[in-house]
This record gives sequence, structure tokens and C-alpha cells, in this order.
Amino acid sequence: MSLVTAIFDIAIALVQLVFGVALALFSITVAINILNRSTKDINEFEELRKRNLAVGVYVAGILIAVGNVVGQAVSGVSKAVVPGAFNLPALIGGLVQLFIGLPLAIVVITWAQNRVYSWLVKAASKLPKVEIEKFNIQDELKNGNLAVALVLFGTFVAISLVISQGVSFLSEPIASAIRTLLG
Repeated sequence: MSLVTAIFDIAIALVQLVFGVALALFSITVAINILNRSTKDINEFEELRKRNLAVGVYVAGILIAVGNVVGQAVSGVSKAVVPGAFNLPALIGGLVQLFIGLPLAIVVITWAQNRVYSWLVKAASKLPKVEIEKFNIQDELKNGNLAVALVLFGTFVAISLVISQGVSFLSEPIASAIRTLLG
């Protein structure tokens, strides 16, 4: 291996790192903005300023879940730029993987939050002296209910693990299909 090749390979690694960080920041920003709209009764940043640990755990769960899914997609994009070659079909496949994984993660996390709410209401309705009409996840988080936040956190992480495995290999068949179509 020549010195020029080694320097080029290191440059490719740095480009992959910068690209991965940029995609992660973009994805997390998009996810937080979309999920912030689904919790209209909570100003997450104001609650964090008040040191509301429950909201902190809730937001951390979302960040970890999105990061987990996006991490798999970033690895798909990184396969496009390997030492000694640039693979356009792999780049397109990785980007498709990212743009499937991120919305899928957001939709499923939002859905899961609603399912957890339904489950908690159903469980609470079986308890004596519990007014389920007054139970609201957003209110519980605002009031610092760490137990609810931990249930949501666990749900988000578990779902993201499954989604990330589901999207982890999308880039390869997509790249193969593109190569076939391009002949």
C-alpha cells in the first residue's frame, strides 16, 4: 500500500464519519420536532429546565430509539464509500434505507406511545379508587411520573431494536436492484 492510498483511505474514513454525524444530527432534529408536535401539552425544553426527570427519560428514550435506527441506515450509506471505490448504487440504497428507517421509527414510536397509554388506562381501570378519566401520559410526564417515563423509554428502545434490525440490510438489495436496472 502506498502512502497516497493510505492517506486517501483515511480521508474516506473522515468523510464517512462527518457524513454519519451530519445524518445523525439531522435525523434527531427531525424526530424531536415531529414528536414535539405529538406532545402539544408538554414543552419538553421547559420541563427539562425545571429538572423534570420523567421528561428527561422520555426524551432520552426517543433519542436512543431514533439513533439506533438511524445508525443502521448510516452504516448502509457508509458502505457506498469504501477504500478504493465509490459505489453509487450502494449510496442510493443507503439513503433509501435512511429515508425508510427514520419515518418508520417516528411513526412506530408515536404508535407505541399511544398503545402504552391504552394499556395503562386498561390496567388502571381494574384498580380500585383509580380515576382513569384523569390519567393522561402527558400530564403524568409533566408531573414527573418517572414510572410512566421508564415504561415509555423501554418501549421506545425495544421497538427501535426491532426496527433497526429490519432496516439494517435494506441497502444491499436496493443497491443490487439498481445495479441490475443500470445493466
